[in-house]
Amino acid sequence: MAIEDYYNILAKHYDSIYKNKYMRVVEKKIIESEIDKEDFVLDIGCGTGEQLKIISNAVGLDISIEMAKIAYNKTKKFIVVANAEFLPFKNNTFDAVISFFGALNHSNIYRTVKEVRRVLKKGGLFIFTVANLYDIQWIFKNICNIRKIKKAMKKRRGEIVKIINGKKIKVKTRFYTLNELEKILKENNFEIKYSFGIYDLPFDVIFYKTPIKVFAKYIGFVAKKV
Repeated sequence: MAIEDYYNILAKHYDSIYKNKYMRVVEKKIIESEIDKEDFVLDIGCGTGEQLKIISNAVGLDISIEMAKIAYNKTKKFIVVANAEFLPFKNNTFDAVISFFGALNHSNIYRTVKEVRRVLKKGGLFIFTVANLYDIQWIFKNICNIRKIKKAMKKRRGEIVKIINGKKIKVKTRFYTLNELEKILKENNFEIKYSFGIYDLPFDVIFYKTPIKVFAKYIGFVAKKV
């Protein structure tokens, strides 16, 4: 199934599915510490607009028109329906680009990072997360079945099965490691400020920069265009 079709179906259920109160604590802390109020920000994969609510000067972008409608109704901010691999903006437009949670797992990340660099101003920040290949919570859930883990690890490099309203849907998804992301950023001339992890657990805000981030549910970077 095409990614936009999947998220069009998911849109009306999205906020109820992803309502974990801990999942946005680190995200909010990083946005507030790294982004100034006057910065012009692009939110890639803005979904239903949760990040846009805490940024004063921002544009949202999502591949799903249904997600975009919800984001606009929530925030009244300008929302663009487009693919992150082909950003419809001029060079050197934004002070910061953000993308939290799963949006970049569905795109060609090499193409997307090049596009992010193009639309960022010099010195601009790229702040993002992706779903982690080595998510320890997922591994523990399946620890008794090593064969299943090995098989699933391969699938997490291609297509995975999502279930919506009892229906199984195959979705193109690529999970990453911190080392892979660091390599991609450096190849595109980004200077890494720091990496972090989000676990969707109460201790996130304490441990998000510690070495155990390698096993977080989501892994991410704050990087600067140089």
